[in-house]
Amino acid sequence: MPEKKKRRITTYLAAILFLLGVGFLAIEPLQNYMIEQQSKETLTVDAADFQENQSHNGNYDFSSVEEVSVEDVLKIQFSSQELPVIGRIAVPEVGLNLPVLKGLSNEHLLTGAGTMKPDQKMGEGNYALASHNMTDPSLLFAPLHRAEIGMNVYLTDGKQFYVYEIKQHKIIEPTEVSVIEDTDQSLVTLITCNVDGNKRLLTQGILVETVPVDESDEIAAHFNL
Repeated sequence: MPEKKKRRITTYLAAILFLLGVGFLAIEPLQNYMIEQQSKETLTVDAADFQENQSHNGNYDFSSVEEVSVEDVLKIQFSSQELPVIGRIAVPEVGLNLPVLKGLSNEHLLTGAGTMKPDQKMGEGNYALASHNMTDPSLLFAPLHRAEIGMNVYLTDGKQFYVYEIKQHKIIEPTEVSVIEDTDQSLVTLITCNVDGNKRLLTQGILVETVPVDESDEIAAHFNL
């Protein structure tokens, strides 16, 4: 093979490898951007639809929850299916503001917070939610790693605001499923992975106040309403 042609092929291969490298580096930022946009778009679901979406049959198979993949994120982007948004959650002191969706499908956990038990009701029992932890500290449940005892967690079902005060914030074993069981207190329990995914971060609060949505502009502001 002529030397000139060899150099040309080598140049082309180097260029292709460079572009592939740039592509791999760009995957995570692009993935994070798509997740952020999906969450923001889903937050625009009208509160009037929350009650109707309660009739959705949620998926509560914990084993179906998988690590975040580009394929899963792309599936959400090109899906025409309406997601069953049943409320919103906000922890304003860490910048968390997400839709609440019925069930634990990976699609739900890549969009917002998914309910961990069927027939949960905000303000009653132990209202348990899960979502993915991300390397971007602003996405999904990643902000919970900056939460502290004493901060407030706000939920809304479109009719009421439910205010919880964080009482527990700690790393637990994945097998400690008793934390989502009902007790004699009204709780909110938020679950996500720790940094390496081997354990779970538990953020749990106790209900301190229930307020009709038309009676508190201050709380509404936490949801950007």
